[in-house]
Amino acid sequence: MIQIYNILVFIFVSLTSFLITNSSLNIFIPQIIALISIIFIFLSLYKRIFSLHLIAFIINLIVFDSQGLNSPFFFLIYFLLFTIAFQNPPTTTLSYSLTLILLLSTSLDVQSFIPLISLLFITPLAWFIGKQYLDKKKTDNDIKISETNILLWLSLKFKTGISQIIDNCAELLSTPLQPTQKEKLKYIKDSAKSLLNSSEKLKKEIDNQTDEE
Repeated sequence: MIQIYNILVFIFVSLTSFLITNSSLNIFIPQIIALISIIFIFLSLYKRIFSLHLIAFIINLIVFDSQGLNSPFFFLIYFLLFTIAFQNPPTTTLSYSLTLILLLSTSLDVQSFIPLISLLFITPLAWFIGKQYLDKKKTDNDIKISETNILLWLSLKFKTGISQIIDNCAELLSTPLQPTQKEKLKYIKDSAKSLLNSSEKLKKEIDNQTDEE
């Protein structure tokens, strides 16, 4: 649902900015950009919310209002696409990019053909890079979850089980036993202590690696 919501908002932002620049409201674009910028700054400073939707709205207004594909600020679209790609699923980047391509192509001419082609090539590149980044991020999260599970297992189940084995061996060694039995019990107890020490070292190594990351 969040992904669909993001796609719809980005499409809405693109359509709204396009309609504003092609209507009688275009004379108020500087005021609209200033208002949206103030809202963005307020959300960033006081609400700790970084809204890409507002940034997209501002960039779209600037580009659409300055000759679209021939805009000197057209390069901002590239930065925006990569920013979206690094924070959203690839389908969001692709949907937003295709929407921009459709809207910008309405003012296509000979001079603006190259920028449109470049946007068509940038779109799959942003999609691929964003997908690789999100896949790596997911892998890192899975590794962190696995490390947490290992630490919990070492701290709770393994440590408890080994400690019980050591305690039981100590109790049995305090009872009358044959020399062979005592020797075997002592071997089991020493092995259990060695495993417990190894688990503690492993736990510390995992903790240190996690802290470094």
